[in-house]
Amino acid sequence: MTYAERMAAYAADARRLAETDNTADLRRAVELLQDAEHIIIGGAAGLSAAGGLDYQSEEVLKRDFPALAALGYTTLWQALWDEKRTYLQKQGMIAAEALWARYDFPVVQAYRDLLALVAGKNYFVLSSNIDDQFYKAGFDPDRVFCPQNSIADFQCSVPCCRELWDGEEIYRNIVAHMDPVTYACREEDLPRCPRCGAPLVRNMRGRDVFIPDKVMANRASFEAFWAEAAEGKTIFLELGVGFNSPGLIRHPFQRMTLLWPDAHLIRMNRDYPSVPKKLGDRGLPLGGDLGENLHRMAEMAR
Repeated sequence: MTYAERMAAYAADARRLAETDNTADLRRAVELLQDAEHIIIGGAAGLSAAGGLDYQSEEVLKRDFPALAALGYTTLWQALWDEKRTYLQKQGMIAAEALWARYDFPVVQAYRDLLALVAGKNYFVLSSNIDDQFYKAGFDPDRVFCPQNSIADFQCSVPCCRELWDGEEIYRNIVAHMDPVTYACREEDLPRCPRCGAPLVRNMRGRDVFIPDKVMANRASFEAFWAEAAEGKTIFLELGVGFNSPGLIRHPFQRMTLLWPDAHLIRMNRDYPSVPKKLGDRGLPLGGDLGENLHRMAEMAR
């Protein structure tokens, strides 16, 4: 099967599940979570998008970034990856996006409902998201592992040290002085290391100079939890994980479900809800609106 054929099959299955009454499946998911000894939550972009943090939505772009829509962009994703932007436009757009996603966007209801489902239970979160919604919603920070990056912190680009600087003031200063029409910022507002004067860059994985200290702080705790979860009733609760980086959450979750005899995978996804057939009844696909499904599950669990 070609890649295009696989994607078409995913789309067809997503439509089928969205059009099907899933009340019984939601109730089963709640029961599995209530009976679980370990819950490993995998949260990705689809979870935040369910509450309006949607980089692929034209409606969101027009609502929250009307100037970008006026420039001809149709989604925030398109704007952020436009190769025709000037360097200063790129930095202005990145700062505006960071303020929106990390600091100014309210807590997404889906995270509140998710927390209600797992409050008091033995859980750990693995996330690829950079919006810190898990922290803002009240999840135990010692039970959240976000190994990829953080847009909340800056580091030296050399780096001359391992120090990190909080990004909120930096972003707000850039946005306050940028051109509101073109999004081009001022050169003098771009941050520099107070120690050596080199440019500051965001503390994000993928750079050769990446400083992992903060984002990897919970690695040992997560790995210990993962090892414990191999025994007993474990639920992998996968939320909004697509194929941008399936190697972090999607593929490991379904592989461990197959290998661990008492594990189940609950995959909640608007676009890619399918689970491997070889999981049998230990794989539960839930399509449709992710936020609505979590809200109904939270109400069922009361």
